[in-house]
Amino acid sequence: MYMDVLIPSLRRTHILVLLNEIPASSRKYQFALGMADKIVDENTRCGHLEMLQVNRAALASAFARTSGLLYSSLKRPRMSEDSGTWPSRILRSLPLGSFVVSSLKGLGTFFPWVGSATSLLQNKRQVAVRVHEESVNDLAAEKHAQELLWITSKMVECGAVDEALVQWSLSSGLASISLSSYPRVQGFIVKITAILFAELNRVKHEVPRQVKFNILVIWLPLLCYADNGLSYPVLTGYEKAEMEKTMNELISTLPTIDQEVILANWLQDFTTTSSDWPNLHRSYDLWTHSTREFISGDAHEGGQLCVF
Repeated sequence: MYMDVLIPSLRRTHILVLLNEIPASSRKYQFALGMADKIVDENTRCGHLEMLQVNRAALASAFARTSGLLYSSLKRPRMSEDSGTWPSRILRSLPLGSFVVSSLKGLGTFFPWVGSATSLLQNKRQVAVRVHEESVNDLAAEKHAQELLWITSKMVECGAVDEALVQWSLSSGLASISLSSYPRVQGFIVKITAILFAELNRVKHEVPRQVKFNILVIWLPLLCYADNGLSYPVLTGYEKAEMEKTMNELISTLPTIDQEVILANWLQDFTTTSSDWPNLHRSYDLWTHSTREFISGDAHEGGQLCVF
């Protein structure tokens, strides 16, 4: 009876929720992170099936929640579309204010200087507010990306990465918006993707075809376009080489039609970006070779086909 109450309670993992909410600048953040790390590790060392299930459920929930927060923080806020200056908005709030504002607009037709000074001030204020909001969002996104990397690593340690693979294969919105994200955020997302690609390759024969296809199609563009770090590399040369090997192996397990979609998209991105990584020419060569053999086998049916 006690365990029936305890297990659902542990699965709620209040500490992981708090981790998302505590600012990274808070002196209690590292305390909360240390507690979360300790709880997950102790559950793993315990070895009981119930505790392992607690870890799986808690980390899967945390992965979904944190990736959602990361996506939200990456969406740039839009300034309210208000063509009036701040004096105009103040006047509108007063009795007969709309009449006064319309009169000022009429005067502005003949005396352009009426609103020029306040318009300039308003524009400067909007720029300052926008820069501040983007800075705040960048910091929040970096925090959530770093937390998601920690959660992903813990899921690997706990053997619970299968849920993360499914969620990552469905995260097309996050993959798309991350292309224009802050370089440090991109770095964390690239590391998460590298970890998940490696895990996907480890269990490639157990994972559904659609999950493998989705992950490759969705996340390859980020690997091509991401800023891989100027002051420090996101991945080492060895890690990049291993990633290319992993991706080539994953692609080889997919049907030819899936390979065509993945490699056609990769080739377009690879030839557009300045980066030389990831270079999947090996997979492309194998695909063209297998397609050429297929066409040659059906040559007796007529038609002239070429593989490009």
